[in-house]
Amino acid sequence: MNSNAAFLKKLVDINCVKFGDFTLKSGKQSPFYVDLRNIVSYPDLLAELSGFFKHHLNGNVQRICGVPYAALPMATAISLHTGIPMLIKRKETKNYGTKKVLEGEFNKGDKVVVIEDVITSGESLVETIRELENEGLIVEQILVVLDREQGGTKRLKDKGYNITPLFSISSLLQTLHAENFIDSEVVNKVAAFLAENNNIIPDKTDGIKQLAKAHHNPIAQKLLDIAHSKKSNLIASVDLTKSNDILHFLNKVGHGICAAKLHIDIVEDFSEGFISELKSIADRHRFLIIEDRKFADIGNTQLLQLSKGIFNISSWADMVTIHLISGEAALKAIQQWDNNNKPALIPIVEMSSEGALTDKAYAEKCKSFMFNYPEVIGAVCQTENIASGWLKFTPGVNLSTAGDGKGQQYNTPLHVIENLRSDFLIIGRGLYLAEDPETELDKYLSEARKSSLFS
Repeated sequence: MNSNAAFLKKLVDINCVKFGDFTLKSGKQSPFYVDLRNIVSYPDLLAELSGFFKHHLNGNVQRICGVPYAALPMATAISLHTGIPMLIKRKETKNYGTKKVLEGEFNKGDKVVVIEDVITSGESLVETIRELENEGLIVEQILVVLDREQGGTKRLKDKGYNITPLFSISSLLQTLHAENFIDSEVVNKVAAFLAENNNIIPDKTDGIKQLAKAHHNPIAQKLLDIAHSKKSNLIASVDLTKSNDILHFLNKVGHGICAAKLHIDIVEDFSEGFISELKSIADRHRFLIIEDRKFADIGNTQLLQLSKGIFNISSWADMVTIHLISGEAALKAIQQWDNNNKPALIPIVEMSSEGALTDKAYAEKCKSFMFNYPEVIGAVCQTENIASGWLKFTPGVNLSTAGDGKGQQYNTPLHVIENLRSDFLIIGRGLYLAEDPETELDKYLSEARKSSLFS
């Protein structure tokens, strides 16, 4: 038995690679599962793996960095094996002290080899690379233990990076089958799965135009038209409590957003003059207004909340959010409402807060009826398949993935676009609490425009 076969057989023996029927994080069923973290309990195997890495190592590299967390012990083993200094990239940036992203000593311009355990979409690698390059380091090489052959390696190569997987899932299958460790049935099942899932990065070429064709609601059409002309799918969530602060912020970022999302009931000095100036800024910068009211009452009460009281939401909001906890009757009431200022509806189907009760069963129930109403243009959701074919809005977007300690969990722009397949990204504190919102906005736009949504 050759060394490659023996090593791969050991990965199967210690359950780093399994064959069977597994539900992936995306909800898809897979005939194989890979989790290399168990290798840390086998130092001889970890040392053997570092030898494989050393064989492929570029002689120009000056630092080693493992993608957290699974690749950190691998990077440590390689550093000990080669004497090349190691860096640790934090998964969450420190919010105290030096607020470092990277631990370890380095100089700008140092060439780095990035180590990853498994590559699927390549998202975690893209995030790590961005952090390294932001610190002035040069990513010279990327080495990966196992390529799942689902688009990630091609994605990194297309971006111009030198990436080398030690093994692919196909080579693993061939090797194990040749040594009679797995039978032909397993090989065929995995091969069929790979054929159906060989590129998990969604093809959204000319995506906005395609979405526009499918949506007849005039507000949805207008939102998509703005997104297309601005090349922006960003929505600013403005949870500020003073009217002047809100207006000042939107004047700064209005040029780069397609909508602003407000909580009008937290504005301490609300007035009709504020609404007048808000609409003026929205017209001047060409963005729409979402009132994040999250209606959750019976139909008649919701109609009163929309059109009565000091806020008179329907007179100025283009879109409003709504919970469907009261059932389909609430949507029927709004559909039958005879009002020329009827806003578009965005149901909250899944929330970004930790421990949210909007589980899969609730989401599926909402999905079963909400899109029967032309006022509903999409949904606020966190997973891939809830709003398929409709506009998908995902909150909790932040360049940092650290939560706020109050239940909010963040998603990076690339994760939201490429893995969750969202159409519109809702960004809150990452923008309105930034020292320089305009500069920060440019960073988000740069990330969002990497999507083929705007090609």
